[in-house]
Amino acid sequence: MPKVSEEHLEARRQQIIDAAVQCFARSGIHGTSLDDIRLEADLSRGAVYHYFKSKEDIIEALREQSLEEDEQLFEGLKENRPDLPLWLRTLDKGMKRNLRTPGNIDTRVAMFLWAEALLNERVLNSQRALFKPWRETMPEMIRQSQQAGDVNPDLDPEAVIFVMASIMIGATAQLAWDPDTHDIEAAVEVAEALFTGGFWTGGDSGGEDAE
Repeated sequence: MPKVSEEHLEARRQQIIDAAVQCFARSGIHGTSLDDIRLEADLSRGAVYHYFKSKEDIIEALREQSLEEDEQLFEGLKENRPDLPLWLRTLDKGMKRNLRTPGNIDTRVAMFLWAEALLNERVLNSQRALFKPWRETMPEMIRQSQQAGDVNPDLDPEAVIFVMASIMIGATAQLAWDPDTHDIEAAVEVAEALFTGGFWTGGDSGGEDAE
């Protein structure tokens, strides 16, 4: 009997993951069964169970893919937009990733995963793991910018990252609800302006001293 190549095994595994993404985007995590994924992938039950025993196993695989993409994102940022600090380039790239697939499938899957995380501890832990690199790496970037005099030293670096993540999460939600609501390129420009002081024109900013 011929030996199955590693390439074939990996291709079959990816076929299942891709089918799961389509099902999750269409019916949500809770509304999708392994049998739905099997049918979408056009495979037998045994073929799917050979790789994944549960939806949570597939979600773990999706998380690993996302972590690998984030690592590539950080590497690619080193040569991109040298006029901006690395932490802000990361925000830009993260927002633009929301449009990487037709029909905003990724944003829909993200929303369903976040909802499922409120009910499923394993999914919650998986989603938290995606934010771990940001929470560990990005605050140090902010501290370096503070030491260089580019960022207000009174700001808490972790709080800055919290706000950055909130912008990306908010953009993901809006794009999932209505993919045509916003121009993501224009939104990235606004995010840059908010973090670089380019938002205000020098007039009345509506602060606490405004009358």
